[in-house]
Amino acid sequence: MKLRRLFLFLPVFILTTCSPFQKKDECTVQNAVLIEQATKDVERQNFEAAMENALQALEVSRAQGNRLQEVQALRTMVGIGIMTSRDADAWEKALEAEGIARKEGFRKELASILISKAKLCSYAEISPETGRNDEGLQYAQEALDIAREIKAAEQEAEACYVIGSLYINKNRWNNPIDKEIYRTAGEYLDKGQAIADKHKLDRLRLNGILFRSRWFQQGDRNDEALAYFANVRESLDDEDHLMASSLDDRLVRLYTRTGNYEKALDTHDDYVYHINRYMQQKADETLQEMETRFEVQEKERALQLRGYQISLLLLIVLLSAAIIVLAVGYIRRLRSRNAALQRLSETKEQIIDVISKDLNSPVSGYASKLEQLAVNPGMLNEKVAAYVEEAMHMRKRVISDFGLTERELQIIHLSAEGLSAAEIAARLFISVHTVNTHRQHIYAKMDVKNVSDMIHKAGEMGII
Repeated sequence: MKLRRLFLFLPVFILTTCSPFQKKDECTVQNAVLIEQATKDVERQNFEAAMENALQALEVSRAQGNRLQEVQALRTMVGIGIMTSRDADAWEKALEAEGIARKEGFRKELASILISKAKLCSYAEISPETGRNDEGLQYAQEALDIAREIKAAEQEAEACYVIGSLYINKNRWNNPIDKEIYRTAGEYLDKGQAIADKHKLDRLRLNGILFRSRWFQQGDRNDEALAYFANVRESLDDEDHLMASSLDDRLVRLYTRTGNYEKALDTHDDYVYHINRYMQQKADETLQEMETRFEVQEKERALQLRGYQISLLLLIVLLSAAIIVLAVGYIRRLRSRNAALQRLSETKEQIIDVISKDLNSPVSGYASKLEQLAVNPGMLNEKVAAYVEEAMHMRKRVISDFGLTERELQIIHLSAEGLSAAEIAARLFISVHTVNTHRQHIYAKMDVKNVSDMIHKAGEMGII
């Protein structure tokens, strides 16, 4: 099942994730690189690395507010989920991507997402009771309509293939099969093949071959299937070992079904050969990639070493300059010390004057401390420090009494700056819903009803 999913989904995955990007800003380029790398990882069946790159692309697009690339990243994750049989996660991501695509009017992306949903419905059929073929047909038909409207050949061909596959599913448990349903399935497979041939979509053209395999088998048309697959097998590129092994696998089954066991054994040997060659190809590609990475790392190390050498020279120059500056500064500080002491004395007198005025309206128990400061200027700095320290302790006690968290304090301060819930969410990289939830918790703790009351009370309590 997993191999079948890989064959059926990989072509459209590549076609829809490697489209040229228009914006040239750093965010767009970064996302394009991440999604392209995810696509390469999928081709190597390194799905864990592919998902990691797709997640990074999703985070970057959301941080930058790029809705189109957010949908593309989600769509990439849907494809990976389908190919790794994580259907529930793929469905959840597909719904999220679909909602954004519909809202923002991303028609091509919407068509691809609907095709993915239709495939997930197709894979859900493991018994007559679990079938979701009619639901899948609705998604695939809408995708086909959109693709025709915007003239997207890849999505149009893929939608036709999926519709054909869903009609094949509808006959899966019928004995005998419904001939009208079988005919309709063949028509859509033919339409998909015609579009792929017309636009020279080689990978989709091969994709249609695999869909047609089930159609031939369901109609018990073994001889036609043998001729068809043998012909396609001969037309393959010599290095396309993955597709060759898939076709050999189907031919083995057909030869066995028709009693041609000798031919089945020979074809099975071909199947083993192509599987081994495919694995060798993947190993060679991995080795080449490792060698390339090693060369890049060696160049980076050389540049880094040269950078260290330059940095060391600069450090020596800076240290020499710093010693000179320190010496000059020390002399200047000696000269200015007396002047500073004189200014400090004058400042103390000014502070004492201000404190004396504050005594006319003393607050709480701090009046006696202010009086002590006024009559004992020699202890001014120490007392002021103690006063500030106690004031800070009072603020902490107020926060503790209210039970406010660090995140809630951030919400209060940003609200006091006049930021809206959406602006706060963007600043803190959280959702607007989360901001509103935090505010409700703050209201309850501070016994206020709205943002204005919250800011006013926080000011009174010394929180802001």
